Amino acid sequence: MASDIQIARMALAHVGDRFDISALNEASTEAEQVNLMFDHVRDKLLRSHPWNFAKKYVSPAALSGTVPGLWTYMYLYPAAALRVLGITNPAGREAPPLQYETGRNAADQYCIFTDAEDAEIVYVSRVTNPEDFDTEFTVAFSYALASSVAMALTGDSNIAAKLEQQAQLTLNSALEGDSSEGIEPSFPEASWITARVGTDVNKKTVFNT
Repeated sequence: MASDIQIARMALAHVGDRFDISALNEASTEAEQVNLMFDHVRDKLLRSHPWNFAKKYVSPAALSGTVPGLWTYMYLYPAAALRVLGITNPAGREAPPLQYETGRNAADQYCIFTDAEDAEIVYVSRVTNPEDFDTEFTVAFSYALASSVAMALTGDSNIAAKLEQQAQLTLNSALEGDSSEGIEPSFPEASWITARVGTDVNKKTVFNT
């Protein structure tokens, strides 16, 4: 099973043999850069795809009060959610998706607004325990992390570019493996909002330079 320090060491090994740490809290440039990017890269990678290991179905807390817009119900946005994928339709998987919107209510609570009563939502959760990661996701994460710290550690744009390419390859492999399990998801792929990842015309998650 992977751990945070193992993923960090994998990432640094991708950057170069001379880079290593023994603890995430050690006083070194490598640890500083990894700590700076670790959670950010993990969450962006999780958000980029409806990973099976990160999907969660819940009935969110219904909120009282005036519902904004023309919606009928509002629910509290789950704190652990990185990305809401949709609201399950009681009519079945072949039924049209139920409409919803996210935003803040008058009490400044981040909410899900919908016309669905007793809604059940599915979302990508913020998985922080590496033992819960899919194996291929772990590899993709290590290369994405390596790509994000390479320039700061080496100052070599060629190394950074090669790691970015390898990150793309491992991400594609992880996406293919994840999508082959179960029913093909009907949720749209999300792009990484930062400069590292976007979405191409074929809806594949891709790294950007």
